[in-house]
Amino acid sequence: MISGFALVCALVALVVFLQWLVGSIWRRDEQIPVDGLKSMGRRWLEANGYELLKRSEGVTHVTRMSSGQWSGLLRPDFIARKEGREYAVFVRTEPVSEQELHERYAFVALLHGANGVIVVDVMQESVQTAVYEWKRPRHVRLREAARRLMWALGGALAALVAWKHG
Repeated sequence: MISGFALVCALVALVVFLQWLVGSIWRRDEQIPVDGLKSMGRRWLEANGYELLKRSEGVTHVTRMSSGQWSGLLRPDFIARKEGREYAVFVRTEPVSEQELHERYAFVALLHGANGVIVVDVMQESVQTAVYEWKRPRHVRLREAARRLMWALGGALAALVAWKHG
């Protein structure tokens, strides 16, 4: 037969074990995350009134030339919006040149439908912003206008049919 003292000791051991188990599970969720570059960039954007839209998607590209083939991935860290403008945001550890902002980052902004680029340099605590104005060729603007006109006419035709038969 189990003595009363042994039973109390077993219950105390069980309570201590359960406290340790629940405590370790509870504290695991309270760990402070590592403050990386993207976290710092996100905090800066939110503190300065930018709305983070969605996780940006990468754009893969392939260049084929007679001497070979190259491929790459263009992916901003964030897409953010402020005052009606969307920006492709890059968090870096060093600033980029204005020429690179013009040549490389403009292409990324265009592919992501952004109006500009923000480069947050967390090491030097500086921010570079470039706003782009795209002037598309006339034939592209005409094609887009024709496409919109066709959609409007299709909608008007559908409304007319619904009105006559409805």
